Amino acid sequence: MQNENVEKQEAPAAAPTVNPTPSEPDDFTPRYLDPADLTLTRSEVGTARLEIRKEACYLRVVVRRLMPLSKPNQYISIAADEDTEIGILVDPSELDSESQKILQEELDKRYFTPTIQKVYRVKEQFGIHEWEVETERGRVIFAVRGLNQNIKQVPPARLFVTDVRGNRYDIPDYRELDAQSYLQIQRHL
Repeated sequence: MQNENVEKQEAPAAAPTVNPTPSEPDDFTPRYLDPADLTLTRSEVGTARLEIRKEACYLRVVVRRLMPLSKPNQYISIAADEDTEIGILVDPSELDSESQKILQEELDKRYFTPTIQKVYRVKEQFGIHEWEVETERGRVIFAVRGLNQNIKQVPPARLFVTDVRGNRYDIPDYRELDAQSYLQIQRHL
């Protein structure tokens, strides 16, 4: 049974028939995608579509960073849905410019993580820490429950803060913040 998210492409008579269905779940061999064969476009409803030349067209694709911290601009997983990987794109910079733009928009939506530039205050009440911060998108107030579980430190001094709604905030290096911000963070870590 074909995935409902796939349209079969007509292959030239001389080309071998290729199965557009992604790998079976028990097949752990990764499939690396050739950027020259890929075209990303937008559907009528705004979702990202993927066409693999001489193979298939996926009406909606999901993109994920496989190494979001160490190599955020390489090793991108492209999937037909949340659980069905089509393949891995090692270097997205080799895509055509329009495909690169659409891929980056999809990654930005998935990994929306404002960067905290200043911490005005962190106030604790009944186990909930209320943060008032400045990000590149403006001043924000959010609540964090359980600092030990919801603040991830990446050595040497990067912090990822997850609020009660699941939104993530990034502090690339808390040591480089102004003195007041640094003090607020040190008091609550």
